[in-house]
Amino acid sequence: MNNVFISATNLKNNVADILTNVYFYNRTTVVKRYGKPIAKIIPYKADVAIKNDMDVDKYFGILPDFPIPKRKFNHKVIL
Repeated sequence: MNNVFISATNLKNNVADILTNVYFYNRTTVVKRYGKPIAKIIPYKADVAIKNDMDVDKYFGILPDFPIPKRKFNHKVIL
């Protein structure tokens, strides 16, 4: 796998270039802060997104909508 390690500061300063490398060159980028990995930026795969959308549609509408609670406010008008 094509891993690239960068600092959080480098990500902040060069986010467009880093996202270009991830998208066009399929390079996984690991972001480090104080020498420890904190995040991973991976290329997007369209077929995974379609599968996740289908999972949502499969379970959509199973739970009933929650009723909207009626609130009573005690307002005192000060003149």
